[in-house]
Amino acid sequence: MLLENSSPTQFERNWAMLAHLSALLTLFVGLSTGGTGAVAALLVPLALYLYFRERSTYAAFHALQATAFQSFAGIAFVVGAGLGATLVALAWIVTVALSFALVGLLLAPFTFIITIVVVGSLLALPVAGLAYALRGGYLVYHSQPFEYPWVGALVKRTMGAPVAAPPTPA
Repeated sequence: MLLENSSPTQFERNWAMLAHLSALLTLFVGLSTGGTGAVAALLVPLALYLYFRERSTYAAFHALQATAFQSFAGIAFVVGAGLGATLVALAWIVTVALSFALVGLLLAPFTFIITIVVVGSLLALPVAGLAYALRGGYLVYHSQPFEYPWVGALVKRTMGAPVAAPPTPA
């Protein structure tokens, strides 16, 4: 496999950790710029990958994982925000339209719940992604294996390493 044959140096572990911790930068820049700066902040782990791809397979692997994970999380947030906003808007439109027939008043509590769930989910998604990236930074710093689900296998294929086959049922 890609990373099992070598023991990473402290230097490599530090840079792998920083690649994962760049999620902090992406989140804070994204929040402070209304989301537009998050795209530019994604250049940090990508630059780390480009720098280390010929120097350290370990650091390059984690930098590319961090880039892919942060990109996918950003796309998921934008798609989720769009779908959530559509759902909330439709729920409120139906509630207001039916309130003229007094049926909408019965829908109001459900519409409030939908709104709270959507807003809560949109607040929780970046926090959960950041927590997972921080976990990754911690684990790679302490020489523990770490891969994001789905992203790790994708990055291994991209870097040309064999991916372990799923276990066959007995």
